[in-house]
Amino acid sequence: MRFLIRCLFPLPFVVMGFSLYAQILDAPANIAAALVLKLSAFEKSIASAGAVRIYVLNAPKVADELRKCLGQHIGQSILDGVQAGNKLPEMKPDILYIGDSSMLTQALVYTRNKKILSMTGKPDLVKEGVALGIGVGSDGKPKVILNLSATAEENLTWNPAILKMARIIK
Repeated sequence: MRFLIRCLFPLPFVVMGFSLYAQILDAPANIAAALVLKLSAFEKSIASAGAVRIYVLNAPKVADELRKCLGQHIGQSILDGVQAGNKLPEMKPDILYIGDSSMLTQALVYTRNKKILSMTGKPDLVKEGVALGIGVGSDGKPKVILNLSATAEENLTWNPAILKMARIIK
């Protein structure tokens, strides 16, 4: 019995350690902006759009970081415009970056109807229906989460390479 207790006693701490290690934290604005550009290049229509426009909803720091990247390449395309605000855009962008959950339902209806990519730096929102999420692991490395159901609803076509680097949610 003592042997069993000695062997099993550390088990809860090991399991807790794995769950803490597996947690993905929100992406800081600079990391989110850099990965928005890199990861959106894996989506076929964005990579070949020519000029890409991003609307940032409720994340002004991310918008500021993205504006620093105007003119940079996204696949064969170029980042042509970044707008931001706390309501949905009137003109259709190519990407809707969702900064928080305050308008999540409306934002997802918008991206589904307009067939545009939804992205976020809040990993928990991917479980709620955002197509592509960016976070930071406990190891300090960027993490990518891809929601396949949302991808289908937004009519996105991904380069298969993204499937190798992303944590997949179905």
